[in-house]
Amino acid sequence: MKTVFVAIIGLVVAASGAAQTPAGQEIEIIRNGSHSAAQAPAQNFTGAVQVDQVFPAKGRSRVSGGVVTFQPGARSAWHTHPLGQILIVTEGVGRVQAWGGPIQEIRAGDVVRIPPRVKHWHGASPTTAMTHMAIQEALDGDAVDWLEKVSDTQYAGVNQMLNTMPIPPVDLRAVSPALDQYTQSRLLGDLWKRPDLSPRDRSIVTLAALIARDQTVQMDYYLNLALDNGVKPGEISEIIAHLAFYSGWANAVSAVGIAKDVFHKRGIGADQLPPASVELLPLNEAAEKQRATSVEQNFGAVAPGLVQYTTDVLFRDLWLRPGLAPRDRSLVTVSALIASGQVAQVSYHLNRAMDNGLTQREASEVLTHLAFYAGWPNVFSALPVAKEVFEKRAK
Repeated sequence: MKTVFVAIIGLVVAASGAAQTPAGQEIEIIRNGSHSAAQAPAQNFTGAVQVDQVFPAKGRSRVSGGVVTFQPGARSAWHTHPLGQILIVTEGVGRVQAWGGPIQEIRAGDVVRIPPRVKHWHGASPTTAMTHMAIQEALDGDAVDWLEKVSDTQYAGVNQMLNTMPIPPVDLRAVSPALDQYTQSRLLGDLWKRPDLSPRDRSIVTLAALIARDQTVQMDYYLNLALDNGVKPGEISEIIAHLAFYSGWANAVSAVGIAKDVFHKRGIGADQLPPASVELLPLNEAAEKQRATSVEQNFGAVAPGLVQYTTDVLFRDLWLRPGLAPRDRSLVTVSALIASGQVAQVSYHLNRAMDNGLTQREASEVLTHLAFYAGWPNVFSALPVAKEVFEKRAK
C-alpha cells in the first residue's frame, strides 16, 4: 500500500512539473511603487507634466502604457500614433483636439480613442489638473511621432482668438453687436473649424486675401495665426514675394512692414527664410511650351515685354522656387485673384491649382472661406468660373 501511495505521489509530481508554465510565459505582476513618475521632456510638452511609464512593451507585445498628469494649462505637443492610442481619464478635467477639429473637454471616467495617424494633442484644462492612462501600440519600434508644440492661441481656442484680435470684442459690441455676434459664432466659431480645409490652408487663403486687398489692420493677427497653424516663416516670405507679381509691388511691400515686426517678436531670423537665389524645381517643359505659345499668339504683338517677363520671371522662375509648394502657390494665386475681383484669370489658375493637387472639395471650401474675407460679391462673381472648371474636369 505504501508503495502504491509513493507511486501516486510520483505521478502527481511529474504531472505538475509537465503542467508548469514555460519560461517567459509566467504571469508578471508589476508592483505598486516599483516605478515612479518623471518630468516629461520639455521638447514634447508645455507646462508641468509628470509621466509614469507603468508598463513598457515587452517581448513580442507592442503595447505600452503610462500614467500622465498635467498641471493646469499643461499639454502635449501635436503628435500622431502609428496604431492609434486610448486615453482613460482618471482624475480632473482636460482637453483633447484633433488637427482641424474642435477642442473637446474630457473628464474623469471618459475614454478617448484616437485613430492611427491622426494629428492631435491632449492636456489639462486652464484651471484644473488632469490625469489619464495612455495606452498605445508600437509599429516597427515606434509608438509616437512628435510634431510641433501647441501654441497658446491653439490651446485657448476661439476665446483666445477673439481676445487677441486687433479690434477686441468689447469694441465690436460697442459699434456693431451684430458684427461681434457673427465674428464669434460664424467666423471663428464655425468657419475656421470646417473640416474640408485645414487651418494651415485657411491661413494661407486669408493672408493671400489680405495682401491682395492691402488690408493691413488685421495682418499682424493673421500672420501670427498662420505661424501657429503651421505655415512656416519661409513660406510666408515666399507668399509675399509671389503676391508682388499677382497683387502689385506696393501691396507686397506693405505686407513686409507688418511681417518684419511679427518675425522680430517671434525671434525669426534670416536663417529661417529662403535665400534670393535657389535651385529651382524642374520645369514641365510641355505644359510651359503650350502656355507660352498661347500667350505669345494672343498678346505677343500687344505687349511683347510683358509676354517675355511672364515667361522668364513668372513661369520659369517664381513658380519654380521650392520655398512654397506648387499647390500652395496655386492656392495663394487663386485666393488673391478672387479676393481682388480678377475673375478672368481664375479659370487658368484654378485648373493649375487642381493639377497641382488641390482637390475640388478644398477648392469649394476656399470659395466659402473667401466670402468672409473678400465679400460675397467677389466670390459669387467667381462661382460661374469655378462651376465651369469643375464640370469640365468631371467629364
